[in-house]
Amino acid sequence: MTDLISTGSTAVAAYQRALGTVSNNIANVGTDGYSRQEVVLQANPAKKEGIIYMGTGVMADRIQRSYDAFAESNLRNSNSDLASQEPMVNYTNRVVDVLGGTTMGLSGAMDQFFASARSLSADPASIVVRGSFVRDAQGLASRFNQLAGQLDLLQNETRDAIETNVVEMNTLVKQLALVNTQMVKQETADSQPPQLLDQRDQLLKQLSTFARLTTQFKSNGSVLVSLGPSGMHDVILDGAKYTPIGADFNSSAPEKVSLVLDPYGKNPQPLTSVTSGQMAGLMSFREQVLGSTRISLDALATMLVREVNTVHQSGVDAYGNAGGTLFSIDPAAASASAGMKVALDDPMLVAAAAQFRVIEDANNPSSADARLEYAPEALQGPPALDHVLVNNPHPSAGKAITLGLVPRAVASVASGLTNVTVYLDSAKPGQQLQLLTRDGRQLMGSAINPSDQALIITTANGFADKASYSTSYLNQSDSAGYKGMHVFYGARAGVLQVPVYDKVGQAMGTQPLAAVLAGGHMPVGQSTGIAAGALKLNGVALDALQPQAGKTLQASDTVAWINAKTAQTGVVASASNETRVSASQFKLSMPLSINGTSIVSASGGIFGGVRDLAAAIQSQSAVTGVTASISPDGELILSNVPSRAGEDIRVAGMGGLTNALGIGDGTISGQISLTRALVAGRDTPIELGFGDTGTPADLAKLGLRTGATVVGAVKDDLLVFVTGAGTASVAASYSGQPADPKQVLRGQPLQIVFSSDTHYTITDLNTKTVVAERDFDPGQLLAGVSYQGLHMALNSPPKAGDKFLIDGNVDGTGNNENMLELAAIESKRVFGGKTLFGGTKTLSMAYIEQVNDIGNIGRQAAIAQASLTVVHDQAVSSRDEVSGVSLDQEAADLIRFQQAYQAAAKTIQVSSQIFDTILHIQ
Repeated sequence: MTDLISTGSTAVAAYQRALGTVSNNIANVGTDGYSRQEVVLQANPAKKEGIIYMGTGVMADRIQRSYDAFAESNLRNSNSDLASQEPMVNYTNRVVDVLGGTTMGLSGAMDQFFASARSLSADPASIVVRGSFVRDAQGLASRFNQLAGQLDLLQNETRDAIETNVVEMNTLVKQLALVNTQMVKQETADSQPPQLLDQRDQLLKQLSTFARLTTQFKSNGSVLVSLGPSGMHDVILDGAKYTPIGADFNSSAPEKVSLVLDPYGKNPQPLTSVTSGQMAGLMSFREQVLGSTRISLDALATMLVREVNTVHQSGVDAYGNAGGTLFSIDPAAASASAGMKVALDDPMLVAAAAQFRVIEDANNPSSADARLEYAPEALQGPPALDHVLVNNPHPSAGKAITLGLVPRAVASVASGLTNVTVYLDSAKPGQQLQLLTRDGRQLMGSAINPSDQALIITTANGFADKASYSTSYLNQSDSAGYKGMHVFYGARAGVLQVPVYDKVGQAMGTQPLAAVLAGGHMPVGQSTGIAAGALKLNGVALDALQPQAGKTLQASDTVAWINAKTAQTGVVASASNETRVSASQFKLSMPLSINGTSIVSASGGIFGGVRDLAAAIQSQSAVTGVTASISPDGELILSNVPSRAGEDIRVAGMGGLTNALGIGDGTISGQISLTRALVAGRDTPIELGFGDTGTPADLAKLGLRTGATVVGAVKDDLLVFVTGAGTASVAASYSGQPADPKQVLRGQPLQIVFSSDTHYTITDLNTKTVVAERDFDPGQLLAGVSYQGLHMALNSPPKAGDKFLIDGNVDGTGNNENMLELAAIESKRVFGGKTLFGGTKTLSMAYIEQVNDIGNIGRQAAIAQASLTVVHDQAVSSRDEVSGVSLDQEAADLIRFQQAYQAAAKTIQVSSQIFDTILHIQ
């Protein structure tokens, strides 16, 4: 009976626990994260009764979770993958709704803007239509601003979402650390409370929503969590130790964000392996969709502003002025699209007219219609003057060049510079400076022979295509010169204007100083002179200059030669020869000879000092013609006596030894200086130029440098060449800034006259200057006529006598050519890969393509989301098959355990009845 009671009581207790477990499962059938529990029953140890073993009943060994590690891991991974698509789907669809919507998208605003441009082109003089155009331009800019604002909202919203997710992730990791701490109390996972294990798995599942996890479970059930590909990298939880994460937003590129491990620690590490979960979805959206959308929108705004402004600035407003910018982008704005705005509010400032127009003469023999366009020329040839030569007229600042068989292109002189002089120093026979326009009009120099013309007049040297050579304006000035410019080729000195100040230092204007043309030391040993008429001084031909018999040409000879014409030229020449020797150069123990006369110390020995040396030279001045003095700085000054001013000074030692002056043996030549007195009311420069046979080498004989000078403004681009052989040195002086070539063209009306069916000239009507003369190919009508960026195309061949007037369209109120060109931007292909004709997409096409690309990303994300939903549902189903609570199964277990419980209780009842029976036996 005892065995019956013991066996029954243990069975009752075991099945009571089993019934309690089943009831707990039923109670938690709807509890998220709950894993089904079941009692593990185990037979009690058998008891030996005699020679047999008797069972002693059953016991509840433990409460066991229904758990599959693989199913749980698969559920977490599918949960991460599915969660990564949600931000991409939701936020991308919002971007598509914003960009593609009729009320917010750009397509309607751009259509309205270009439609307004076409309306204005139909009535360019209407103030009302101009105002409507400005309002539609403002509407287009406002639409860009609104789209940028919507993107900013999405950027801020996703930033908040990322920051919130970071906080939630850190909270979940912290809670997992507490769970791990509680698990330390048990040695095995089977010994852990099922509820604690469920809590662990539920926290891991919630954490997997934000990022894919790599987990490692220890024997006691605690977990190591990593965001990297393995448990060795990017560990955020290890036992009770957890490491927080943070978000780092790129200030220069706000769309880019990275996660950082231990952001406030000593050594924060970037998390580069977050490829799934909500965090990955948010970051992907910001970079792939939000970032690319903003870049595309900004690129569209920038391109639109550039294209529209380029056309608008090429036009003329209703006031007759060159058009300004129609759109501008605020540099302080966060993006181009956010900073786009209309730069004008006066409708009269809309540049509807073209800056140039062409008018066919009413009496043209042909019926050819002309169409005019302007595009800046891509100029070739030598670099600009300021890139080649420093702005310094001194010979020491010159650039040495070597001349060969091909004439040397030196520099280009831009229109707009003023008072330009290019110098050729120490010119050798045959060397010339040559200045030409890009259309082959030679302004200064000497006529170029045909063989050199073929080498010089090329597009590679900067000349216009089909340029022809002309000497019509060679060395001509003012009314006879090219565009009325005052030019001079030779040695020139102008009247200087020096500022005048009052007693307190205030400027009172300027005062003129007489022109002075100072030369350098003349070359030594010149045995030949200058032919009669080779040089002209202020327009007066000079006589022949020859050295005295048995002597070489000296500065003293030049003075008399020039002063013989003073009455006609107003120029007075003087000569000098001065040399300074510093005290550090002296070799007082050495001998000295000047002009063939020995200079001996008064003591008969070596010189006792600089004063002794000066006195010795002075004592022989009557013979040598050289006097000596000492400057306040201790320099010894050698110069000519007045009666022999400008003569050479020959210095020598003895036997080839160094002389007492410490300078090389040789001849020191003199130099000349020309002065012209001021004449009230007249400009009185000194201009020593060339006659029919004169060359720069003749000026070099006088110690003068040849210059090609433009007095005042340069009115056309010029090209500088040096012809001849040998080496040369070129220097320059200039002032002012290059002019806008387009506006220069607008200020000079041009007339194109066809002298024959195949030949035409271009004349500047302001100055009656023929600026170009070319042949015309009637078979190439589209090639037309081109001049400095202007291109005139004809629809039929011209005839002899045809005339076309091109001007700056000063009164452009009724002209619509520029607005037609602006409206044509709508169909202009400006985006995409470059082709022969430009881009591959228009502005609208580029915008629509961007919307479609974003829509494709959204559709792909939606498809991925649908697929991953199926995978996730399967993972949930697989997990539920193992760990989920089935009410049918629990009901069956409830009946089974209830019956077992009742049977065990019956056993106890039977044993009690047996016991009572025994007690009642008499």
